[in-house]
Amino acid sequence: MNILGLDIGGANIKASLIDQGKLKNKYMQYYPIWTKDLSLLPDIIKEVSTKVIQGQDIEAIAVTMTAELSDAFYTKREGILKISKSLREAFYDMEDKIYFINIFGEFIKFNTVLKYPLQVAAANWVATSKYVGLFYKNCILIDVGSTTTDVIPILNGKPVCLGKTDPDRLLSGELVYTGVLRSEIPSITHYVPYKNKNCRVSSEKFALSADVHLVLGHISEDEYTSDPADGREKNKKDSLARISRVICADIEMLSKKEIMTIARYIYEQQIAQIQVGLMQVFNRLRSSYVVDFKNFLIIITGIGAEFLARKAAKRYGFKKIINLNEILGENGGIVAPSAAVALLLEQKLIKR
Repeated sequence: MNILGLDIGGANIKASLIDQGKLKNKYMQYYPIWTKDLSLLPDIIKEVSTKVIQGQDIEAIAVTMTAELSDAFYTKREGILKISKSLREAFYDMEDKIYFINIFGEFIKFNTVLKYPLQVAAANWVATSKYVGLFYKNCILIDVGSTTTDVIPILNGKPVCLGKTDPDRLLSGELVYTGVLRSEIPSITHYVPYKNKNCRVSSEKFALSADVHLVLGHISEDEYTSDPADGREKNKKDSLARISRVICADIEMLSKKEIMTIARYIYEQQIAQIQVGLMQVFNRLRSSYVVDFKNFLIIITGIGAEFLARKAAKRYGFKKIINLNEILGENGGIVAPSAAVALLLEQKLIKR
């Protein structure tokens, strides 16, 4: 059966088409919801879905979302209701076949979302971790996206998280607010090396993590999907210029070698941020459960799986690290929440 999976984020909308436990099609579109006319949201949801469905009939739609956190909405409740109603408008003939996953790992329908909207707030990590738990019973899932990183402990096939809300997940280390594309440099580090000293950085939005990863070769220009801080081109020359601005300089004041040294340092600090979250989560597991450190498994996914998640896990000392692409297929991890929520719904409907 064809199941459409949607992950509606504040910066990206991800879509997957699932059939018989396999990821058939996937698509991700950069869509900064805070800059858009919200009345057009049903149209963009339909447009993204059409690119994945490609004219095929679908039996059901599985949804998760994080866009409610965007300051396009005054409260998360407002955001969830707007997104949910946009989905209903986009799929007006399939309202009874739209399923939302909640923070408890249950699928609920539109009317229940209207009554308890906060149940579906930022539940994308639930979908991915529940799906991973079907294959790997004891592990930690690290999902590095464009904006944030999830660090989800899984035991006996189920997520054992301390936090259900974003603030609680930030407290527990299960949510690290750093990502491949959209993180501003002062959120990663307050100092960078310059003239063999620690130089303070400007608090301005001069450059983003995307610039760092582009000049270091971690992402391609096509993968630089977010908007550059200065609105210029998404190429290495302009990224070097943006990074130089971090210490209030420019490409005439700094050599390429000096800028690359700054970029490498920012990258190392971003790895360290994820490593701290991983350490916090694993130390709780080790103190609360009988966990064998040497053989404990780490599952990585997302656009930053290899150059951020794997690096953080290795530096902490983990040896067994598996990319979720081994299950979802090539680059499937980039749309992991939308694929996972659809795969889980397919299982539920088959068992019914």
